[in-house]
Amino acid sequence: MDTFELKTLTDYSDAAVLEELRRVATSLGAERLTRKKFDEIGRVNSSTLTRKFGSWGAALDLAGISESQAPRPKFLTRESVMNALRMHIAEFPGKPITMNKIADRMGIYRTTIASRLGKGEWEGCLTEAGLRPVPMGRRYLDEECYENILRLWTHYGRQPNFAELNQPPSEVGSKAYVGRWGGWRAALGAFIKFVSKREATSSDEISCNSFETNIPGGTADCPMGIASPRAISLSLRYTVLLRDRFRCAICGRSPATDLGVELHIDHIVPWSRGGKTVEENLRALCLECNLGKGAKLEVLK
Repeated sequence: MDTFELKTLTDYSDAAVLEELRRVATSLGAERLTRKKFDEIGRVNSSTLTRKFGSWGAALDLAGISESQAPRPKFLTRESVMNALRMHIAEFPGKPITMNKIADRMGIYRTTIASRLGKGEWEGCLTEAGLRPVPMGRRYLDEECYENILRLWTHYGRQPNFAELNQPPSEVGSKAYVGRWGGWRAALGAFIKFVSKREATSSDEISCNSFETNIPGGTADCPMGIASPRAISLSLRYTVLLRDRFRCAICGRSPATDLGVELHIDHIVPWSRGGKTVEENLRALCLECNLGKGAKLEVLK
């Protein structure tokens, strides 16, 4: 006789919803639990948990699910930035401090600090730490300007406009683009020309004699110990983000529509397992889905 099971819960009390979260986590065994996976097999949507308990991470904590099975997104706080600033000052007294250096120390992206704090709050942190903020009018390298355009394009999910250069998460003001290229349209044209010069196209393998690696014995394609680089060029990042419509390839969320979403470029087959840094092996993932994937090798359908 066939057995039938309801696809939804009949009891939506806090206790019942948390028990459903535990049931799904147990059914996955060693596989990591993500919101997408929970929504696929759970009998209640993850949005119900966030409404009830304030966040997905809070629900996981209340259910007693470990971070090793269900990684939590790390949310940036002003105090954590201040602590990193103080530590950097103590280690490198008198040395200049940039947002990049603090982001590296904290193990996060510079864009995370820029988008969460904003220019004014970042400058406030520097002032509190006894430092003078670096003026927005400094001379930027071309690639810094291009990085900023890609940052804004990702944030808005579309081509940014001139006014948006002077508000977070922009880190390069409009004067820099006017001074360098004479106008915003010309700057956008230079950006498109730059990203169109692909260092390695999606249809071509990266040359085995172009990059060195310390992988003993190399790979099947590069037996002498030469493999594709892990770093993803700006042009390749733009191509992947544009292809994926500036949305997470797993959950579909976008910084343009979901506050706090941060997109990363992920190797589908991990680089540590021989995955190549080419378009076919890259995709846009939000921070949460990227943490949920970890470095495990996924089975592609």
